[in-house]
Amino acid sequence: MIKSKVKAYYEDEANHYYEEFYERKSDYPTLIYRQNYILDMIKELQLPKESKILDVGCGPGELLFAISDDFEFLTGIDIAQEMIDIANKNLEHKSSNKNLIFELGDIENLKFDDKSFDLIICSGVIEYLANDEEWISEIKRVLRSDGYLIINVTNKYSIRKWTSGLVDKMKSSKILLNMMNILKDRIMGKGKIHLFPFKPRLHSPREFDGYLHQNGFTKINHNYFDFAVLPAPFDTLFDFITIPIKKFLERYTRKNMVFNGTGYIVKAEMNRK
Repeated sequence: MIKSKVKAYYEDEANHYYEEFYERKSDYPTLIYRQNYILDMIKELQLPKESKILDVGCGPGELLFAISDDFEFLTGIDIAQEMIDIANKNLEHKSSNKNLIFELGDIENLKFDDKSFDLIICSGVIEYLANDEEWISEIKRVLRSDGYLIINVTNKYSIRKWTSGLVDKMKSSKILLNMMNILKDRIMGKGKIHLFPFKPRLHSPREFDGYLHQNGFTKINHNYFDFAVLPAPFDTLFDFITIPIKKFLERYTRKNMVFNGTGYIVKAEMNRK
């Protein structure tokens, strides 16, 4: 079952994940870009301070720490206990909000009452699920009428994904994987290659917008992020050329960057009849 594999993977990789994406300095920190776009989306909503916000797949909790002074009631859940442990460990020195809670949770089986939250954030989660039926049902159940959803998917049309089949085959070879890790980690200093024991799902941004609409959501706006210039692995190998271009492309984050943006974030409002 893919969910059990995802849980096991992030239990093992939690500390490495936190170090690589949040503590290590990077010339192009994709998750920081993602987080900042989500923070902008939240700010645009101008929600009252007493709003109740849920971050599904909160990881080490950095997003909620960033808004912990702006809202009173914040809850972060994650399927991996190690992620929750990191978040709770950092809670003591990163926030004074007594109503900020981190706990284990599953997006397909949320332990909250109906219509509990004004805003739900779901980032880096649904690509690891078997389908989109169960999570959307649970999100709709616990989201209040006229509440908001901020969610991201991995864009199937991104140029980086054009060679995903070839890259997966290369990773399946231990010799090639070791060579790529030596190049990426030891020589380039970019960290090890992530070898998932499962295949994350990809989505069409346009079709995902349509899926949200079919389920009673009205899209407000979007952001593309994690821009790519070349297919993998060349996008990383030639990053001395590609990173300046990627940074330039970030200014077009809210345009229709379907061939360059690997990540796609949507902000939508629930219109419950």
